[in-house]
Amino acid sequence: MAKKIENNIKTNKINKEPIIALSENSFIKKEEYRGIYGFKIQAIIISIISFVFYCNTFSNSWAYDDLLVILQNEYVQSGFPGIPKILMVDAFESYTRSQNEESNQLTGGRYRPLSLITFAVEQQFFGLDRTNFSDTTKAGQAKAYQIRKNKLDNDMHIRHVINVLLYILSVIALLYLLRTIVLKDYPLAAFLATLIFAIHPIHTEVVANVKSRDEILSLLFICTTFIMSFKYLETKKIKDLVFAICAYFLALLSKEYAVAFVFLLPFSFYYFKKYSIKQSILKSLIYLIPLILYFVLRTSAVKPTTEITEGDVMNNPYILASFIEKQATEIFVLFNYIKLLFFPHPLAVDYTFNQIPYVDFSNLIVWVSLIIHAGLIYWMFKLIKKRHPIGFALVFYFTFLLLISNIFVNIGSPMGERLIYHSSVGFAIIIGYLLYIGYTKIKQPITANWILFGAMALIISASGFKTITRNRDWQCNSVLFLKDVENVPNSVIVNSNAGTAWDEISVNTEDTVKKKEAVLNAIKYMSKAISINNRYMSAYANRALAYTKIGEMDKALSDYDSLLKYYPTYPSIPVMSNTLAMYYVNLGLIAGKENRFEDAIINFRKCTQAAPNNPDFWYNLGFAYCNNKQYPEGRRALENALRLNPNHGPARNILNQLNGVQIIQ
Repeated sequence: MAKKIENNIKTNKINKEPIIALSENSFIKKEEYRGIYGFKIQAIIISIISFVFYCNTFSNSWAYDDLLVILQNEYVQSGFPGIPKILMVDAFESYTRSQNEESNQLTGGRYRPLSLITFAVEQQFFGLDRTNFSDTTKAGQAKAYQIRKNKLDNDMHIRHVINVLLYILSVIALLYLLRTIVLKDYPLAAFLATLIFAIHPIHTEVVANVKSRDEILSLLFICTTFIMSFKYLETKKIKDLVFAICAYFLALLSKEYAVAFVFLLPFSFYYFKKYSIKQSILKSLIYLIPLILYFVLRTSAVKPTTEITEGDVMNNPYILASFIEKQATEIFVLFNYIKLLFFPHPLAVDYTFNQIPYVDFSNLIVWVSLIIHAGLIYWMFKLIKKRHPIGFALVFYFTFLLLISNIFVNIGSPMGERLIYHSSVGFAIIIGYLLYIGYTKIKQPITANWILFGAMALIISASGFKTITRNRDWQCNSVLFLKDVENVPNSVIVNSNAGTAWDEISVNTEDTVKKKEAVLNAIKYMSKAISINNRYMSAYANRALAYTKIGEMDKALSDYDSLLKYYPTYPSIPVMSNTLAMYYVNLGLIAGKENRFEDAIINFRKCTQAAPNNPDFWYNLGFAYCNNKQYPEGRRALENALRLNPNHGPARNILNQLNGVQIIQ
C-alpha cells in the first residue's frame, strides 16, 4: 500500500506542493487537494477577485458598438420574436439596413448570433420598449425621450451584471481546463495562470463593453469543448460526446475563433493523451459536423462585401500600404500585443487608421518583434517535443494570434485589445507556470510562500487599479472617447466620436458661451478625423450639423456636398438637405422681396445645391435669374423645375413668357 501511494504521489524537492499524478479517470475522480490546492477554493478566490475588479461596471451605460448591436438592433429589441432573424442574418444587418445599404459593410462579415440571442432574451425579460411619442409638443417629446433613455440605461446596467457573471463563469471553466488537462500535475500553477488571466487589465474592453460578450461566450464554450471532449475519451459516454459537440457549436456561434479547433483539438489529443497523429485526427472528425453546420448558416446569413467596402481603409487597414509596409506593420503590431500583455498601459478603444502608421523594415521595433517571435516559435517547437505545458501554451497563443494578425485574412482592423483575449490564455499559462517554477526554486518553504504571496499581491493591486479605473472610462460614449482621444490621437474613429461627445455636451448645456465652446470643440475633433481620412463620412455629417448650430451654413453645405459625392445614400442626408435648403430659400426670398436679385440668385443656387430634386427651389432660382435679366440661366433653371414636375404651372408660365423675349446670347 505504501509503495502504491509512493508511486502515485510525486513531491517536489522541498515538499511545498504535493503533485498528484492523476489517473486516466481524473474527470470523475474525487478532488485530491484541500485548501489553496482545492478546485473549489481556487474557484471561489478567483470569482471574488474578478467580481471586485469588475463590479464598478454595473453603473455603466452603453458605449461604442453597444449602440449598433443592442440598442439599434431591431431583432434584439424585439425579444423572443427576433431570435429566428438573428440566426439568419449578419450581426450588423439591422444597422446596415438602417444606413440604406444592401451589402455587408464589414470585411468578412460578422456572424455571431449567440451573444445577440442572449441580448434578445434579456430584452424579453426587461420588457420591450413601448415609449409613447404621440405627444408632438417639445415638452412631450423631451419627456418621452427621457423615459426611453432611463429604460435603456437601466437595461444596460443589468446587462453589465450579466457580462461580469459570464466572465466569472468562463474563468472558472478555464481554471477547470488547466487543472484537468493542461496543468493537471500542477494545481498551484493552474491557479496562478487563471488568476493572471482573470485580473489582466487588457480584458477591460471585453467585460466593460457589453457588445464584447461574444468574446466571453467564445472562450467559455471553447474551454467547455476541451473539457467535455477529453471527458468523453475517458468515459466513452455518448452524453459527454453530445455535450462536447453542442459546446463546440455554441463556441462557433459565439465567434469565428472556434474554427481553430480544426487544429487545436487533434493537437491537444496528441499532446496530452499521447495518441498518434492519425488517432488524434480520427477522434476529432466527429467535430466537423457542427463546423459544417456553422458554415452553412454563416454562408446563407452573411452577404458579400462591396468593392467600395474592400477599398476603404477603415475596413481594409493595409489597402494604402505597399507589400513591404504591410508585412512590416503587421510584425510591428505583434510587438504591440506583447507589450500590452506585459504592460497594459495606455489602453484604448480603437487602433484603426492612422493610429498605427505604416512602417517598413528600417524600423527597429519590427526587427525586435521578429527576433522575439522567432525565439518564441523556436522555444515552442523545442517544448512540443517534450510535451511541456509551456509548449501547448505557445501553440494556443500563436494559433489565435494568427487569426487576428491580418497575415492570412483581413479582419478589418490592424489591432484591438479585445482581439488578443483568446491568445492571452497562452500568455497567462506561461507566466503562471514560470511563477510556480520560481516558487519551487526557493529553498525555504516559508520564504517561498511569502515571496509568492507578495508578488501576487503586487500584481493583483497594480492590475486592480488599472482595471477599475479603466472600467470608469467605459461609463458611456462621451467619457470613453474624450478619454481615449488623448491616448490614440491619430485614430479616425476616436477623433470623430470625441467630436460627437462634445456635440452631445453642447446639447445638454444651457450657457450659450459654453454651448458654443462645446460645438467648436466638436468641430475641431471632427476636422481632425477628416484630415486623417477624408473619406470618413460620419465626421462630415456630424461636422455639418455642428456648423449649422453656430450659423456657418456655407461650411455645412460644403460638408454636405462631400457626403453627396462619397456617400449619396447616407441616412442623415434628407434631414441635412431640408435644413440647409430651408435656410437658403428664406435668405433668397428675403433678398428677392428687397430686389437684391444677385443675392437671391446666390442663395437660391445654394438651395438647389442642398435639395436638387425640389422643383419649387429651381423655380425660385429661375424667377430670380429672369428678374436679373439672366434669361438663359433662368430658362435652364425653369426647365429643371419642369423636368422634376411637368405640371409645375408657375414655371411653365414664365417659360411661355420667355418665348416672346429677345434673348441675347
